[in-house]
Amino acid sequence: MPGCILVDGALRVVGLTRGQLPARLFCPQVVTDTGVKLSKSLIRDGRAALPDGAAPWMPGTRQWPGSLVEYADRLLGLADVLLADPRHFYRSYSAGELGRLMATATARSAPARGACP
Repeated sequence: MPGCILVDGALRVVGLTRGQLPARLFCPQVVTDTGVKLSKSLIRDGRAALPDGAAPWMPGTRQWPGSLVEYADRLLGLADVLLADPRHFYRSYSAGELGRLMATATARSAPARGACP
């Protein structure tokens, strides 16, 4: 996110207006306990080990120990936590912290497949 401020400033200097700047979507970055970006592809391909604090389901959600409905509920609960305050999108989360948040996220039931509200 901080780099985008510099890029947007440079684009404004060359004449782009705010309306012409590209849209940006920011998400928290998932890092290992040492602060390095968690690379799911390297872990899945066997070129890197699962770091301490990361759960086996993080690089591949098929490894989630519960049901798909439980996973969706926990993910929605985590989204509620993260969307509650914009500061969550300007920081990184360790894999261990995300695992803790997923374990404690208040489940918010997703509608059953095919159900209409």
